[in-house]
Amino acid sequence: MANLPWWGYIVVTLILTHLTIISVTVFLHRCQSHRAVWLHPIISHAFRFWLWLTTGIVTQEWVAIHRKHHAMVETEQDPHSPQIAGIGNVLFGGLGLYRKEARNTETIECYGTGTPNDWIERHMYVRRRHLGIILMLLIN
Repeated sequence: MANLPWWGYIVVTLILTHLTIISVTVFLHRCQSHRAVWLHPIISHAFRFWLWLTTGIVTQEWVAIHRKHHAMVETEQDPHSPQIAGIGNVLFGGLGLYRKEARNTETIECYGTGTPNDWIERHMYVRRRHLGIILMLLIN
């Protein structure tokens, strides 16, 4: 166990949170959803692993839901439209909206193409999505 001053735990928490935000922004959003940047496979996997440890997000689900959001923006089919669902529901209930749309296999199949589908994705990151969070809790 690290022997940090009280403010050290805050700094570590902010750094780890920032790494997660970078992982979502660079890997899930820019690289996977929009193909705006290309990342070396080792870097991509580092992002996938970090997201598995900290959020349990499945790449294909996140990408599919985000792409559908862009394709159906501000309509009844938009999975997380502030205008349709309400800004409060999107800000404070976004996980519920995400989970609901992730169960829609049509969305995942239609919009989730081109995402990682290797052994580790199928057998660890998807099948054991909550194991990463449990491991991170144990590590912390």
